Amino acid sequence: MKKWMLALGAPLVLAAQPVSAQKDSAEDAQAMATLMEAFAAEPLTPEEEARLPLAETVVAKMLPPGSMKKVMDSTFGGLMGPFMDMAAAAGPNLVDHIGYEESELEISEEKVKEVAAIVDPNWQERQKREMALMQSAIGEVMEAMEPAMRKGMSEAYAVTFTDAELTDLNAFFSTETGASFASKSYELANDPRVMGAAMSTLPSMMEQFAAIGEQMKVAMADLPARKTFETLSASEKARLVALTGLSEEDLEIGMEVAAETAAEDGPF
Repeated sequence: MKKWMLALGAPLVLAAQPVSAQKDSAEDAQAMATLMEAFAAEPLTPEEEARLPLAETVVAKMLPPGSMKKVMDSTFGGLMGPFMDMAAAAGPNLVDHIGYEESELEISEEKVKEVAAIVDPNWQERQKREMALMQSAIGEVMEAMEPAMRKGMSEAYAVTFTDAELTDLNAFFSTETGASFASKSYELANDPRVMGAAMSTLPSMMEQFAAIGEQMKVAMADLPARKTFETLSASEKARLVALTGLSEEDLEIGMEVAAETAAEDGPF
């Protein structure tokens, strides 16, 4: 009964939304469909389907109920904790209070806090509750994701491992040590120490990205620059106007913005 009630109610809810909201919803749905298509996997073969029950048994020991929420809670307390503390120490967001960025007004951090205290004397408590709610909400999302993750892992294991390998894994995970390893494997992969070690590599990663940027410039050096509005021929402008529905003035402004953005962003 619930299913057909929801099916009947969905169009009514959609009809009650503003047209712009419906458009955004349709665009979001299309984007999600495209994303799902990009990650679509081949159907399991009969042989893989036959291995699936054993794979599910193995994965159930590796990702027992509550694992993902437990990891998220520990992540917030470990790796995310310092970030949350930094966010709290950074003070209020001026845009939320008066609609202007700090950089636009060029005022000190003390004045920002004073402005926030005038507009919202409870901004600190509000920020604290927002962070607590975020942790709780993400934990619930992770918990809701868990069955799908377990299903995906089971299929991946059925594809990746043979019957003999899955049997050996299940036998190992049935021992005291194996059961301990299995139940902690997902948690260990997301341990704050592991994540912290990964974060420590960020400076070298940024250096590598900077180097890639320079390499990209060299790789593109022999290519002519993109045309600007000024370098377009009259026929090219007319064709772009016809294709886009823009006026020449709007096209010129848009191309100027695109050129400025490209100059600021670099090769990526």
